[in-house]
Amino acid sequence: MNEEKEITIEDLAAMINKGFEKTAQKADVERLEKKIATMDSRLENVEHKVNQIDRRLFSIDEDVAEIKTKKHKKLEERVTVIERKLGIGAAV
Repeated sequence: MNEEKEITIEDLAAMINKGFEKTAQKADVERLEKKIATMDSRLENVEHKVNQIDRRLFSIDEDVAEIKTKKHKKLEERVTVIERKLGIGAAV
């Protein structure tokens, strides 16, 4: 059967002390705060670098689009010249 044991004040004090053994000490908390601050700083650096890469990629995308447009236009002009010389017209 279920026998209930009477808990004395000493038993209760011992249980509370045992619970406090598992809690973080001030030095542990300070160490964690320092680690979090370091991680926060590193994350800000990563964010900055990602933003720089994003700006560079945007610029590269614009350059590639401009190059493609110019190249396409030049190819179109060359095809037009060839069609004129051959006496054929582009089917529009």
